[in-house]
Amino acid sequence: MASIAIVGAGLSGLRCATLLQAAGHEVSVYERSNSIGGRMRTDEVDGFLLDHGFHVMQTAYPTSNRAFDFNAMGAKAFEPGALIVQQRKNKAKFWRMADPFRRPLQGAMSGLNRFASPFDLLRVARLRFSVRRGGTERVFGGENHDTRHYLERSGFSTSMIDRFFHPLFSGIFLEDDLRTNERMFRFVFRMMSKGDMILPKDGIIAAPNQLAERLGAERIHLNSHVNIVNDTTIEIDGKPSSFDAVIRAFNTQQHLEKRHVWTLHFDAESSPLRSQHVLLNGDVKLHNGLIAHLAVPSDIQPTYAPPGRSLVTVTVVGERAEAAGYTDAAAVEAAVRQELALWFPSSSPAWRLLATQHIEHALPEVGSDCILESVPRINGFECGDHTLHGSVEGALQSAESVAKAVDAYVRG
Repeated sequence: MASIAIVGAGLSGLRCATLLQAAGHEVSVYERSNSIGGRMRTDEVDGFLLDHGFHVMQTAYPTSNRAFDFNAMGAKAFEPGALIVQQRKNKAKFWRMADPFRRPLQGAMSGLNRFASPFDLLRVARLRFSVRRGGTERVFGGENHDTRHYLERSGFSTSMIDRFFHPLFSGIFLEDDLRTNERMFRFVFRMMSKGDMILPKDGIIAAPNQLAERLGAERIHLNSHVNIVNDTTIEIDGKPSSFDAVIRAFNTQQHLEKRHVWTLHFDAESSPLRSQHVLLNGDVKLHNGLIAHLAVPSDIQPTYAPPGRSLVTVTVVGERAEAAGYTDAAAVEAAVRQELALWFPSSSPAWRLLATQHIEHALPEVGSDCILESVPRINGFECGDHTLHGSVEGALQSAESVAKAVDAYVRG
């Protein structure tokens, strides 16, 4: 049995720790902050569960299915598809884009609502078929351009790209011009078409908590000031400690991650939505809108809000806010409220702001100049989504690869 230190108690570090513990090693995890989870955290405010940013889990992620017990989390799913809102003659118009493969009747009705042309709907079906073929590694092959170029190359109309793909994927990739590498787009679209977006009953913190419970609280050391000396030695609060292996489970270059996001959580008397979808802002690109999308987590998981209340969560891509000149919380809130009042004039003015979160360094830049692959880039014993791609899948797959490498190393 080897002794292994893991520095960082985010999702990747915790997953790596549970795998090495299961392999029979003695594992110690050190975290500089006062809580686990990294980006996946949840605060409780006035009886509401506020995730740090709008988070969902994907049931189609292969590593998530190996790492988590979704049933034990009490996870529930959003409806597949989306709602889209646009201003029409000074009045908000809402469309439903249901997944015709999983909701045939709703999908047929979506085809009749004229939001998208029949040709674009056929292209969506063709895209779905294409990304679902073969293994995951297939979507990381082929061309290496940006997402917008890929959608144009696939024949989608400008209207479909700007009104549907842009608000959906700008909110996922946290950038404002669909410049993310097309391989990442194909991977995410594949996962969305194969599985569900789910929320745990106790907030997104349930994911790292489940891993921590398996590991045991006695193996996790919070508020630890750790300096990594080499591959076998760390300094803990200035005192050296030796291990058979040391794993870095954080990104030393996180300050270079420029994609950021504003998330605003509101207390509402009732849900503004009539279905359990995410609401996309079809005007965000066409008419300089600000909000990328809006969700009501308490519609999916009632535990996210106290009885008789609803939690409304709004996502604003950081660089879009910057471009519009909104750089502080008060300015972002005022602009968001102005846009919400166009959609929900009778209810949104009464919504109480619970929190405004500005999440800096939220995701790495993954443009067409990045060569995305289906296996992590291992730099010594280092894990995290930054070694593969910015997603839960990237974090977990990286952890699995490093755990396997470290286990082989310590066994000689």
